[in-house]
Amino acid sequence: MAHQGQDCATKGGTVTLSDIVGDIDFPTQWTIFAPLARNAPVLTGDRLKTIPKTIVVAGKTLKARTVVSTWNQFDFQPFFGERHDPAAFEKTAYVFVPLKAKTETEVTLGLGGDYWIQAWVNGEPILGEKEVEDQHAPPSIGDIKITVKLKAGVNVLAVRFIAGKASSVLALGGPRELRAGDFRSILTDLFLNDARWARHELRAKPGTKPVVNIGSRRELFIDDFLVDRMTGAAERRLHHPIPREVALACGQNGKPWEDNCCGYYNIMQDGDRIRMYYTAAATETAENQKTCVLESADGIRFTRPELGLHEFNGSKRNNIVWHGPSGHNFTPFLDTNPAAPADQRFKAIAYHPKGGGLGAFVSPDGIRWKLWVEKPIVTKGHGGFDSQNLAFWDALRKRYVCFFRDYTGGLRRIATCTSRDFIKWTEPTLVQYKDGRLEHMYINAIRPYFRAPHIYIGTPARFAVWRTKVLDHPGGSGVSDAILISSRDGLLFERWEEGFVRPVAEPEVWTERNNYPAWGMVQTSPEEISLYWTEHTRHPGNRLRRGTIRTDGFVSVHAGGQDVGEMLTRPLIFTGGQLEVNYATSAVGALLFELCDERGKPFKGFSLADSEDLFGNEFEHRVRWHGTNNLAALAGRPVRLRVRLHDADLYSFRFA
Repeated sequence: MAHQGQDCATKGGTVTLSDIVGDIDFPTQWTIFAPLARNAPVLTGDRLKTIPKTIVVAGKTLKARTVVSTWNQFDFQPFFGERHDPAAFEKTAYVFVPLKAKTETEVTLGLGGDYWIQAWVNGEPILGEKEVEDQHAPPSIGDIKITVKLKAGVNVLAVRFIAGKASSVLALGGPRELRAGDFRSILTDLFLNDARWARHELRAKPGTKPVVNIGSRRELFIDDFLVDRMTGAAERRLHHPIPREVALACGQNGKPWEDNCCGYYNIMQDGDRIRMYYTAAATETAENQKTCVLESADGIRFTRPELGLHEFNGSKRNNIVWHGPSGHNFTPFLDTNPAAPADQRFKAIAYHPKGGGLGAFVSPDGIRWKLWVEKPIVTKGHGGFDSQNLAFWDALRKRYVCFFRDYTGGLRRIATCTSRDFIKWTEPTLVQYKDGRLEHMYINAIRPYFRAPHIYIGTPARFAVWRTKVLDHPGGSGVSDAILISSRDGLLFERWEEGFVRPVAEPEVWTERNNYPAWGMVQTSPEEISLYWTEHTRHPGNRLRRGTIRTDGFVSVHAGGQDVGEMLTRPLIFTGGQLEVNYATSAVGALLFELCDERGKPFKGFSLADSEDLFGNEFEHRVRWHGTNNLAALAGRPVRLRVRLHDADLYSFRFA
């Protein structure tokens, strides 16, 4: 009669098509008889072949009741008593469900319950002569899968259910329900069990931001571009890199050519090798400036290669790649322009050796450099380009982009220009900000984010020149931290006033020109990105610190543990068929997702109530609604994403 497969499938587990034979319509309306005592005589044989109107057990007559299941489950708590009440433990019920088959066939049924189940089809036992224990919590139809033979016509599934101590939920389903893979539990349904999730005022109303086509690109919440409205406890929250080990010790712990003014670090991925360039000097005078390089396989441990190119104190056993007047701000980059010749695979900008602006330098290998053109390529800048000025090839916009330090109106600012060939550049213009703050910024560290290259991310060093913390420091006044800025066009930036890299407690980082971030970041594991910043500048222990931040984890849509919040995006047009999210929650936190039209009306089957109750900590989770994650029917249409969350963070998403 039956082929039992009591496996270890858990909530959210996978049932393959090979697990399922045949197909039936499994009704949501069940006939139940409850409550009974655990030790009451067990019904057998002919009494289980049809659905009765009454049953008599141990002299007790019970009338049939009709209930409607939710997500293939029913909670007998109204009949058995409150959860965790000892009096409800081992209360018993009989459940009858008609199964209609057009022809004689085999089907796979799914059963689960807290805590014991005994089952029959047409009066024949399908789980053996005794009740079967189900140890899954919460229970679902994926707990026990069993293949049974059905006759043509109406068949009767009868289940004797005995409640456990934790709950009184029974789950029953057929092959279609198993195939859908929707193993949510009514015990964790947020709308049923926590009134905070269902408040009407939480539902964010659509704003006026127009539709935007995001294709399949990854989107971050580093700016407010996508967010239309937020309600309740939802907010955009800035996160901070976690300080790790010292990546490079200079000063008294470094090499003789480095000393205590090493800075202007620049890190890049070159195939399976990571390179870090930096300026090494004992003072800031031009004749002492040297550009050096480090190499690493993992972005954590760095070595100084002995290049044998430039002499220092009578020896060429060093890692110096450039030495001269341009060494103060010599900033290389790997040119990914497909049209770049092999002998120009690396490029750099720096002071032109003859003055007058920024010069262009090229190298075939990033080690051996030469001045490319005789005249400066960028000349119209105020303040002598006195900083780590940088350039890169923007593959999406198909142009070179330069960001450099400008000094206008007594304020250190960021200017930009672009070029098609790296020689002829547009007129520089000052970048603008959505806020009106007046802040000094020394370096800018702007680069396309490698996982979402349509977004520029920068971590400029913010210089509070009017403040002095260490009064006896001989270097001068001012303290620095780093802030986070971002842009989608390279001209208008959103910046956080909250510090991104905060100085630690050591007094040596509370003096001027400290906490300068390196230009660039590398992924040092699937879960984390490494960033770097200077410490103890102009102190004997000058060094570079590594820090880590979650992949895509600069800013999240966040709701804390006190309340529920909601975020609604502007209308989006996407390609692809699945929603992939990077998120994290606490043990009791959760996120619900909804796809709705431009007016905020949910598409059928994709409402918050249809969403999985998502909790955990994952970087590439495919969201499911009623067991499906197929969104292909919505691709190419204006769609808003609604996210309701509690004690949770959503860092990024994309339609894949």
